[in-house]
Amino acid sequence: MNSWLALLAAFLVTLAAIFPFRRLAMRFGILDHPGGHKSHANPIPYLGGLTVLAGLAIALAYFSPGLWRILVLLALVAGLGLVDDILSIKVSTKVISEVILAATAVALGFTWHLTDSTAINVGLSLLWIVGLTNSFNLLDNMDGLSSTIAVGSLVTVAIVAPPTAPLAAPLAGAALGFLVINWPPARMYLGDSGSLMLGLGVALCSIAAANTAHGLHSLVLLLLPVGLAVFDTSLVIASRLASGRPVQLGGRDHFSHRLRLLGWSPRRILAAVVAASIASGLIAALALTYPLGEAWLAVPIAFAYLVAWLRLLRVDPYSVAGPQGLEVYRAGNE
Repeated sequence: MNSWLALLAAFLVTLAAIFPFRRLAMRFGILDHPGGHKSHANPIPYLGGLTVLAGLAIALAYFSPGLWRILVLLALVAGLGLVDDILSIKVSTKVISEVILAATAVALGFTWHLTDSTAINVGLSLLWIVGLTNSFNLLDNMDGLSSTIAVGSLVTVAIVAPPTAPLAAPLAGAALGFLVINWPPARMYLGDSGSLMLGLGVALCSIAAANTAHGLHSLVLLLLPVGLAVFDTSLVIASRLASGRPVQLGGRDHFSHRLRLLGWSPRRILAAVVAASIASGLIAALALTYPLGEAWLAVPIAFAYLVAWLRLLRVDPYSVAGPQGLEVYRAGNE
């Protein structure tokens, strides 16, 4: 119960923090200016990540003060993102910093206990944490997208793995509070500070969830609550490999861009994201009942995911420009 009260507290604190931070961003010029392929006509304030951090910090301080080390880690990655928002640091510097922060998380106990080899477990954990952190950063390519996916992932992991709720629930509440101003058309952006922080928070929660089970159940708890992030990352990697494009570079070939090419509106995409998050939760909950018979009910839902993935893979985002303003519906990293 305390975890869900923490969600509510984080939601309310984030709401209260939005406008002071927005005014602060406007005053000091921490803005995303229009230009290039960006569709917004006026400068939009950053610092959304700091509003999420404020909501999470207050909720954790009251309900789960023992998680202060994790809060410091999330604050550090938010600080890294803020520096990138303002100064545009080198990609190599950013990645090295993320690896250091991921290694710190592993040292704090966020290691996926998959095998009997410590080295393999540490390596997989570092790869997962850095990969998922950047996945949410790259998903921040449309108003409300990264925040909505984060809320769905965190609520799912809190429900299917209750020991993660003290962190997952308030972080979900903070992201939900920010969605009030980030929903299309957004009046404030997460920036790298917010998307990196949400990505790291989701990664830590998913590893903690995976460690509450063993074998197949552990894999289910690691992957399925973050199914949409895995869906998008695998889609982009497969598409770039098939077309001979570098995997490591940014691009406008994520699932949101492809749905826009198919004529979907941003709000319709977000509605689909909510539905897909619920589907991921159902797949996870059903799969965790294995070897009971009802676990097989997850198969048709998972098959629908596969069909959607294959359908979007067939959409070619490289050969067409799409409608005006498609390439960056909001000013993200893509």
